[in-house]
Amino acid sequence: MIHIENKLQFLRELRDWKQQDVAKALGVSRSTYANYESGRRAPDLSILMNLADIYGISLDELTGHKVKQSNSLQLTNQALRLLKSFNQLPLHTQEWYIAHMAFDVKEKTYALGMQPVTVAEKMDIKK
Repeated sequence: MIHIENKLQFLRELRDWKQQDVAKALGVSRSTYANYESGRRAPDLSILMNLADIYGISLDELTGHKVKQSNSLQLTNQALRLLKSFNQLPLHTQEWYIAHMAFDVKEKTYALGMQPVTVAEKMDIKK
C-alpha cells in the first residue's frame, strides 16, 4: 500500500483548499477523499494520476518513489549516436552486425582479424 496521506494533506493545505475542493476535482465524495488523507483508504492508480495532475507534480513525486541508480542505464553521446544509426539499418544488416560484434567480443579481436580501418576499406566505406 502506498502511504501518501501526509503528502495529500500537505499539498491541499499548501494551496489553501478544502477536502471538498479536491474531492470535486477528482469526482469522488468528500468522505472518500478524507479517507485517502487519513490513510483509511488507498487511492487507485487513476486517482493517483488525477491527483498528480491537479497538483502539477509527477506520480513519482506524489508517491515518493525514487528510481534506484543501479537500475538505470546511462548511455554516452557516442553510444546514442551509434544506436540511432543502427536503428536506421535494415533488420538483416542489424543481425549481421550483431553476429559480428558478438564474435569480436568473444574472440577479443576484430572480425576477420582486421583492424577497423581495413574493415572499412574492404566494405568501401568513405570517410
